[in-house]
Amino acid sequence: MGTPLKNPPVYLTLAQVRFNPILKLVDFLPGIQESFRHAGYPDFERQQLMTIHVTLQDGKPIPTPVPQERFQFGNVEKSHLFILDGQSLTLQSTKYGQFETFSECFAKGLEIVNQAVNLAFTERVGLRYLDRVMPQVGETIEQYLADQVHGLASRLGGKPLYSFAEALNEVGNIKLVSRVAIQEGPLSFPADLQSNNMVFAERFASYTGKSAILDNDGFVEGREPFSASAVLKYLDSIHKVIGDAFKVAATPYAFLAWDK
Repeated sequence: MGTPLKNPPVYLTLAQVRFNPILKLVDFLPGIQESFRHAGYPDFERQQLMTIHVTLQDGKPIPTPVPQERFQFGNVEKSHLFILDGQSLTLQSTKYGQFETFSECFAKGLEIVNQAVNLAFTERVGLRYLDRVMPQVGETIEQYLADQVHGLASRLGGKPLYSFAEALNEVGNIKLVSRVAIQEGPLSFPADLQSNNMVFAERFASYTGKSAILDNDGFVEGREPFSASAVLKYLDSIHKVIGDAFKVAATPYAFLAWDK
């Protein structure tokens, strides 16, 4: 267990497992909700979503709207939120702490679901970190980020408004999508994520100057018989890969600033 930074820049962390489809998930919902409530997640919400399923007809893609139901189980502080649908369980946290406690929290949620539905297999295990790099008065974003992620904005003339860099790497059986977005404005989220009314630390929510979002998304794909211990091992391996990516994107100056 490494020594955590005193003021880490992480503002949202996600862990997810995709598993075999549970078409009658709603039948198990009362027991699942009761178990989450006893585990410290009494804030329950039922959501109706619409997804798009694309099929080919005469060689042409035909989009078809498909209704999807999902269920949220959150704690009172709105810092931890489990999201469950018929094929995945996700944990979102705005109060990360350390990887060991975060992964243990996710394991407890996964155990609740498995005890209710008896999962057969997993198809994807993922871990994702969003960090907000916020220079203080008298500092610049360049002091915090490696040269490779600054992009061309500063060299094009005028006032830089937005810069985005993305890389996809494969490290063993782990795929890592690493993104860096630099822009002015309030706290923001990638297009595929929502805040879900969660509570974020004041230093992230109140800062409105130029900042950078580091978005490291690691995952392992492949169908395997369900094993909670295997899921945790994958999360640990992905965590190490993301940690290396985070260290590459940030400068020594940044780590000193985050450890004050």
